[in-house]
Amino acid sequence: MTPPPPLFRMLLAGLLGASVVSGRPPEPSGRACAPAPRSALVVNVRNPRMGALGDGVTDDTLALQRAVDAVAGTGGTVSIPKGTYLVNALVSVRLKSDMTLSLAPGAVLKAIPNGSAHSAILLVSQAEHVTITGGTLVGERAGHTGKGGEWGHGLALAHARQVVVAGVTAKECWGDGFYVSSSTEVTFCGVVADHNRRQGMSITSGKGLVVRDSIFRNTAGTLPEDGLDIEPNPGDSVEDVLITGCRFEGNAGFGLEIGVPHAHTGRAWISRVVVDGNTSMGNGAHTLSTSPRAGIEVANCAGVRISNNLVTKNGLGILLRGGADRCTVTGNTVSGNAGDGIVQYLCKGNAINGNTVTGNQGRGIYSPDSSVEGVSRNTLSGNGLQR
Repeated sequence: MTPPPPLFRMLLAGLLGASVVSGRPPEPSGRACAPAPRSALVVNVRNPRMGALGDGVTDDTLALQRAVDAVAGTGGTVSIPKGTYLVNALVSVRLKSDMTLSLAPGAVLKAIPNGSAHSAILLVSQAEHVTITGGTLVGERAGHTGKGGEWGHGLALAHARQVVVAGVTAKECWGDGFYVSSSTEVTFCGVVADHNRRQGMSITSGKGLVVRDSIFRNTAGTLPEDGLDIEPNPGDSVEDVLITGCRFEGNAGFGLEIGVPHAHTGRAWISRVVVDGNTSMGNGAHTLSTSPRAGIEVANCAGVRISNNLVTKNGLGILLRGGADRCTVTGNTVSGNAGDGIVQYLCKGNAINGNTVTGNQGRGIYSPDSSVEGVSRNTLSGNGLQR
């Protein structure tokens, strides 16, 4: 087995060795996790040689790209002052290696409406050592001129390495706020995904990913409608993921979904995922799905650790299903959910212990077609149907 990358090992060791407060609020901006630029070079996009206007009327795509090209490879910074900069998301602003993109408070990159199934405001593809801080990415879901597709993203990473995204908000996207594929050593901290159509964030492939102190809320419009979805495509894998200190709120689908579609069994893989110290609240109330949604769901992948989370007022609390084997569910507070608190079915070898499961309208802990040998030392009270 390949060992986790150093960044993941360091963060995981610190996390599991410390006392974690469930549902802690995210940092205000997330900028503290961003590394300092390697160079003192700063290029302001409003510089006349760059030509961006930020007036909310002019297409600033080429001007923004001109500034990126001037800084790429130097370790310097592209500075985007307050203003609204329209972006042709069919072209994207394409970030390059060894640079920082710094958006001031009040800086907005706004997608020009289009009819395409595929687009992205910012794209990091085949680049490394990239930092993105601050500002807001606004998608074009309200003005989208097409009806099909679900891949209009705020920020998309593809074949990227050593990327930090700190304090960035992505909202109103036709697809996902943040999309990650085939990327390694990526950290998101203090980001916000709000009212995107498909997901707040999708992770389809990658290794050594950290998502911390971030908010994923109000996703709705086309399935799965999750706050954050880890779901590899055929031939892809997701490895070494840490999700901590995040809030998943008011998403129509799952707050957090981790799973390999059964149609992809044996052709897609998820391994070494830790979900610790998060809050998942109010998810699944208005889903387009015909089946109930949960605050946290794991399906068809093994060994996920779910610990010290607050899971409350969702459709279901924590759901393990269909091959979610050898998972650890411990130290969680699961309360006030509309259905069952903790459910496992068609699973084996799970350890469900030390959880507080109270006031759920369904059962406290329910294990149809799954072994209960690993269910122990939980506190159950006030549930509608006592298990």
